[in-house]
Amino acid sequence: MNYCEKIRQSMIDGDDDSVVKYIKKSLLSGYNPKYILKNILIDALSLIAKKEEKNECLIPEVLLAMQAFKSGYKVIEPYLKEKEKDYDIIIVMGTVQGDIHDLGKNVIKIFLETLDVKIIDLGTDVPAEKFIEAIENYNANILMMSSLLTTTMSEMKKVMDMLEDRKLRQRVHVFIGGASVGESFREKIGADCYTESVVDLLDYLKKNMARIKENSWIKVGI
Repeated sequence: MNYCEKIRQSMIDGDDDSVVKYIKKSLLSGYNPKYILKNILIDALSLIAKKEEKNECLIPEVLLAMQAFKSGYKVIEPYLKEKEKDYDIIIVMGTVQGDIHDLGKNVIKIFLETLDVKIIDLGTDVPAEKFIEAIENYNANILMMSSLLTTTMSEMKKVMDMLEDRKLRQRVHVFIGGASVGESFREKIGADCYTESVVDLLDYLKKNMARIKENSWIKVGI
């Protein structure tokens, strides 16, 4: 039986029970858990993300696929666990104050969890000071902020100003996202990256990860 295709189709269908069932069977058959994660689960979720960007699927379908991914990931996670370690990349993420939307943030988080990074998710309606405190407390080198409302865009600029005031800006790579922002706004507030899709975001991270690490180490004197 082709478990790979069974898992992939179940993911696309949002059938988390079948995803779990076929992953368990594939592991018993000797499939590599890292292969299942990267070549099946992530591929299927990427396909759903691309369809959502093109308005070829509905939000409920995206949510079901996300739940199926989470269920499948829980099955293979124990096989992927390493000993507790220090991460080179620590990401603080959240939706800015005044905004409680989190669908896009949560989709991105799911993809980020497949990378070798530590994620500090502050949730929604996050005050500027809380972003700064998390960066300082966890020694983070990436900040990801989301805003879906035009009325909350200014919160991002507030965070950027506070990063400068606390002398943190030079060692923190800042990503912004959400329906209310774009490339011109990124330039206006001085953030480092804006991408229109989670796929583009992952590509950017993979291409620039070494530079982000190096910049962080230099700025904190490591």
